[in-house]
Amino acid sequence: MFKHLKYIDGTSDKFWEIQTAGATHTVTYGRNGTAGQSKSKTFDSEEACLKDADKLIAEKTKKGYSEDGAVDADSKEKGSAVRQPTAASQRKEEAVAALKLLIKEARTEDIIPFLEEYSSGNLEILKKEIRVAKRYWVDYSDLSKDPEFKNKTQYNWGTRGTKEQQRTVKLLALATFSGSDAGNWDIFYELLNQARSKDVIQILAYAKPNWLGGYLLQLVRKNEWQQINYDNLRFLERMGHIEFEPELYASSISGFNNYESKKFFELLTTDELTIQRDIPLVFEYETGVHSRYWDYNYQNVVNELLWDRVFDTLLENGKIDPVLIITGALEAQTKNWNNNLKSYFRKLIERMKLSENTVIEYQQQFFPLLHAEHSAVVNFVVEYLKPFLAHRDFQLQEFLDWAEPIFMRSDIKTSLKTLLIQFDKLLKQKPEWRERFVSLVADLFMISDLQLQERASKFILKNQTEPSEELSGKLQLYKAQMMGSVAVDLKHLLQEDGYSEAEILAELNGQSSAQYIYQPTEVRYLNEAYDYPQTWNELFFKVGEVIGGSDPIQVEILMNAWVQQTAVFPSDYQIQLEPYIKQLTGAYRESSWYNHFSGTFINMYYKPTVVYKDKDRYHNYSKWVSLMGSQLELLQRYRIDGIRLPLLSLPTHRPFWIAPTILVKRILAYQEAGVRINLLDLSIALSRTVREDLEGIEILIKQIKEQQVQDVISYALGLNPMKVQQQSWLKNLLSSKDSDQFNWIGVWATVARTHHRDTYFEEFNKEPLADIPFAGQPFRPVLKIEPTYYNGYNYTTRKSEQVYNGDKLTYHFPPYKLGTDTFLYHKDIFNRGNDVLLSYYLYRADVPYMHSLMPQNTESLSMFLTMGLNSKSDIGGKSSAAYLQEMLYDFFRFDQQSNLYLATSLFNKEKEVRAMAVEVILAAVNENRLDTTVLGEQLGMLLSNGYGPIGRCIEVLEQCRDISSKHNNALLQLLDAAFAHYIIAEKMPTNFKKIVEYYYDLMNKEQYHFPDDLQQVFEKLEIYKSLQSILKKIRK
Repeated sequence: MFKHLKYIDGTSDKFWEIQTAGATHTVTYGRNGTAGQSKSKTFDSEEACLKDADKLIAEKTKKGYSEDGAVDADSKEKGSAVRQPTAASQRKEEAVAALKLLIKEARTEDIIPFLEEYSSGNLEILKKEIRVAKRYWVDYSDLSKDPEFKNKTQYNWGTRGTKEQQRTVKLLALATFSGSDAGNWDIFYELLNQARSKDVIQILAYAKPNWLGGYLLQLVRKNEWQQINYDNLRFLERMGHIEFEPELYASSISGFNNYESKKFFELLTTDELTIQRDIPLVFEYETGVHSRYWDYNYQNVVNELLWDRVFDTLLENGKIDPVLIITGALEAQTKNWNNNLKSYFRKLIERMKLSENTVIEYQQQFFPLLHAEHSAVVNFVVEYLKPFLAHRDFQLQEFLDWAEPIFMRSDIKTSLKTLLIQFDKLLKQKPEWRERFVSLVADLFMISDLQLQERASKFILKNQTEPSEELSGKLQLYKAQMMGSVAVDLKHLLQEDGYSEAEILAELNGQSSAQYIYQPTEVRYLNEAYDYPQTWNELFFKVGEVIGGSDPIQVEILMNAWVQQTAVFPSDYQIQLEPYIKQLTGAYRESSWYNHFSGTFINMYYKPTVVYKDKDRYHNYSKWVSLMGSQLELLQRYRIDGIRLPLLSLPTHRPFWIAPTILVKRILAYQEAGVRINLLDLSIALSRTVREDLEGIEILIKQIKEQQVQDVISYALGLNPMKVQQQSWLKNLLSSKDSDQFNWIGVWATVARTHHRDTYFEEFNKEPLADIPFAGQPFRPVLKIEPTYYNGYNYTTRKSEQVYNGDKLTYHFPPYKLGTDTFLYHKDIFNRGNDVLLSYYLYRADVPYMHSLMPQNTESLSMFLTMGLNSKSDIGGKSSAAYLQEMLYDFFRFDQQSNLYLATSLFNKEKEVRAMAVEVILAAVNENRLDTTVLGEQLGMLLSNGYGPIGRCIEVLEQCRDISSKHNNALLQLLDAAFAHYIIAEKMPTNFKKIVEYYYDLMNKEQYHFPDDLQQVFEKLEIYKSLQSILKKIRK
């Protein structure tokens, strides 16, 4: 039902409408022409809702509301005196009516006469009506219920006003508003960019606004693209409407219209006020001068920048002081501005080709840039000043004082190598600087770069023959960071002559060499039991914990308790829950399980007798995560049917385990209550149940009456194998068409795959599980690396074309097949086609829930997450860290797939992911559960195929080094396997040498001898000339 009523008389112009939907009605009311306010109310039944709606309609009709808005005089209270309107109120009504007509007829030429007649005494009411008019005529709104305007457009959303009507509203606002009235409105931006338009000139002359400068500055700070044209800004200044505002003028002068570039260029290079006052502002405020082109053409390989031409012309004509550009461009490097803008200013200085005398004169303005955070700035200073270091007037002492900290920075290695070369040259002319140079160079041992450290070592040995107290102190401080044989080479300068080479290496290592052995130990699972809410206060607290938390198991605990503990609910529980419901209704969370929970909980609040099912495509994108919806649906049915039992799959111990005894007792409780077991629930429960604390369990199992349940529980707990008669029974099931029997097959297959990763099960290679991954046999397709493309537009050829977008890892997944709902391991293992959005709908918060469903066999989950989040090194974002977090559990067992996931994470674009990979490697080595051979195989494959930047991988390995001798040995074994599986390409990958240097450094520290089978690998690697020297050291 829908009813729309209006009430229009001399003082009121409002509407009221009501719409019903099932057991809920929504009332909307407000001033005509506005969206109004809405309130919803839910009833126990649809009949009660309609009855209340009819009652409200009758009340409104009695008050004078009607469909056309005309107020019936008889509807007003009889006997009451009619209040006569005053002259002032009549004048206001007349002004409002004239304003509405003016806007409707779009008579912009009559705005000033209208205001001259009506504004006196009515200005506030007019401004109020103009705001209403803006919402009605100018703002975008839903026109689906507005047929008068809907016919103008093919879309539901649009504006009611024509361009002329909208301009009338904007001009009226400009003529009447003050600065505080304008607020965040951006409608004046368009008018002020048409400052020379006749109607704008007239309005500004009439209104004489004094707030435009501040308003425009506020706009441009909010949105850079809302810059006003510089020519218009200067025009408004000449007319007295705007005062000079430096930041506003800097923003305006840096932007221009390509089609007016010649005219704008002439203004920039000839107008004295522009040159003297406004152009210097581009060095004081962050602008976009680096991206403004003179005459941009997509077909040009290089397009000339407008400001290059401007500065060149001004310098050539002597209209700007070069000192202004030099100081401005250098000072810009110290500001927190866009790096591309700062790069433009550096290139500007290079293009000026400063004379030697000029550089020497302004050298002190270069020095502070050596402390810049951005490495490109430091590199610029070092490279630019390099030719002048030997100049007689160059202030070398001050330069070195500023440069001292950069000798510990790992991001400017090129500059440091440059300075090493320059120091060597300078010492030939200025030997008195030897001690200072050597002291600075010693700081390079802070940087983990073998080649740089070896250069530093050679420099020191060449220029420092005898030990000194200062140098020895520094070397002692840095000796733990020294790589390769550097510490041995510098032994006499360390003043440790009595130490043997072996002793030095042992000291650098911190302890004697230890060997890492992959030997995962059995751990206990049932360590910490969950406490379930029993009272209303505990339940109420748990609701807040779930809403503000990120643990999906807490949702299961809450919702199970919500079903079991209805007896403790107070009579006003809904009132108490209102803040939480409001929080859930307005919240957005990147988590599918959370969206399943919030939708269910809100529905249980408003419609407790209706089962809610979340059918949103994206919430169910992952079939595994959608099982949260299945669990919540079952709990809703239990609540409606009065079943006060928990799901079998409710975890009993942290983080997601189920104790066998408690599971069997739950099954017996179901049996006693006559509740049928949900087989999907049973399948999840058995996947989470561990083989611990089994004493007395067989006696309990025998109390289960249903033989199928007895058998599968015994098999799941390892008490009985799958016997011949059970196999025959399964074969009988396979010939049945009963869906319940099919689901039983899924339960058996889940249990079998949970505890037997590598086993072939003939029973599950037939329908309904035929061709289902992981059912009858392990699913291990060949990993491929394939190129990816996207559709792009080539502006040179003016045609769409396929653009190469890097390679990605891929498995050939079968097409989607349901199989049976109770088999867990295959649900997301199907071909989604060219679905580039997969990683967008795999939220990091959902990964722990997926892991909790199959915690004892993660092979299929690892495969799915590798394809979804790590198929390329730059697609998964920070979500990739979530699964690495799960790998920190001491019970997590690495297989081929999880090792692949870990290996790909070493190359991940996100630092957070790589940092988590470091944590996983360190923890797994500590617990002897990292299979370095398998992980090394995966790493070698990724290195061979250019999966990602090797520098990222090196960063991870660097952070794992020198934690202990055991960790170093594990890393060496890992790299042994990686080198053994590395496929040599024609061109050596970027930074591959760093890995070889890293390996050599670990070998020296651990006195490690590489396996004999690597001898041939290293011989083949000598095809790369740059590796020959380091490989010679390794083989030696």
